[in-house]
Amino acid sequence: MTIIQPNKNEDIRRLVTLLTMGLVVVFLVVVFLYMQTVISKHDLAKKRNTLETLKVENAELKNNFYTLVDVGNLEQLAGELGLVQDKNPQWAFASRF
Repeated sequence: MTIIQPNKNEDIRRLVTLLTMGLVVVFLVVVFLYMQTVISKHDLAKKRNTLETLKVENAELKNNFYTLVDVGNLEQLAGELGLVQDKNPQWAFASRF
């Protein structure tokens, strides 16, 4: 007596097809994640360069500000504007009112 099993090969083909499709999907996901990682690294490098540039600009602006508000410069400006230093200043405090 011979037993015929026609669906046996079809099950193996279906399994191989599903495993192949799963492998392709996993491969595509890995490639996508790798691309996103590379893009993120490049963006981070650009942001670091921008940050360094902004730090230098900030230091220059602080230097200019501190030069402008230097005591010598303020006294010179007061002299040019004809201001005199008050020897006995009268302070008005907000707590008195």
